Amino acid sequence: MLTRAQQLTLVAQAGRAPSAHNIQPARWRFAGDRIELVEEPARWLSVSDPTGRDNQVALGMAWEGMAMALSTLGLGLTQPEVADLPYPPAAPGLRQAAAGRITTGASPDPLAAFVDMRRAFRGKFRGATRLQLKALSACAAAHAEFVTLASESSTAQIARWYDDAAAAAFDHPGFAAELYRWLRLSPDDPGWPRDGLSAECMALSRWEAWGASIALRPGVFSVLSALSLTGALASESAKIKSAARIVLIHAAPHVSNFDVGRRWYRFWLAMTASGLAGVPMSALADSPGHAALLAESQRLPRGNRLVNVMRFGPVPERGIAQSARLPVAELLQDA
Repeated sequence: MLTRAQQLTLVAQAGRAPSAHNIQPARWRFAGDRIELVEEPARWLSVSDPTGRDNQVALGMAWEGMAMALSTLGLGLTQPEVADLPYPPAAPGLRQAAAGRITTGASPDPLAAFVDMRRAFRGKFRGATRLQLKALSACAAAHAEFVTLASESSTAQIARWYDDAAAAAFDHPGFAAELYRWLRLSPDDPGWPRDGLSAECMALSRWEAWGASIALRPGVFSVLSALSLTGALASESAKIKSAARIVLIHAAPHVSNFDVGRRWYRFWLAMTASGLAGVPMSALADSPGHAALLAESQRLPRGNRLVNVMRFGPVPERGIAQSARLPVAELLQDA
């Protein structure tokens, strides 16, 4: 039996797993040697994630985070019983996403030491050294079953595709309003220490954050959209071109999004261990046309689906802000 203090520590470590817009959909229940991963569907991004793919990936990452946390206590987890959750959710309220049992005799997972070091870096990267490029390539090769390095010559093209896909996303009804709800552009925002995308984590200067807070307000944004001025808000071309390499995350048809999340989190932590930072470029995977272009141009295994795209580079010398997390007491549910 785990003590309450141990449970809270484990949940806090598992809670460092990433999620789209930092929505943090994972909740936990402990009952003896049984662990239940529970989804909070009220945090589901119904506009940008209509099929629930990103939620399922985030839940898989959270499960892997719990497994790593348990390993530091010499404990393991059985293979999870994963629920087939419908989207939109059939009813409001928490719902069980996965469950498993705690086992003994596990060895500490070496990646657990890098959970608190992992960051998403959305700024411009400095140039990578030869050793860093070698480490990046070696890490990608070790995860080649679901990781493909985009050709270096394609970076500029991918940057253009990203800007096109991101601009098109803003044309979708409700997308900008949903994003705006999760932006934390000032420390005065009540959600700043809890969740969402902070100005610090988006590498925005004070004036950039102020500009975004004005431009993305629903009323203002509709005017900018009518004037075809939203493309500038979505552009990240210069940041993408600064990356050491661009990575494609993909999966075979039989691999669930939950399992993709587990594997992807381990890869991201392995890159962290190599001194590299990265950030997802979800707009490319969310756009069927651009996803198809990437699958063809980068020669993904036939039949594999593109799950996401990331850009990686060296961790900046000034460091990277750590994203906010909900209080751990909110993540631990009574059984």
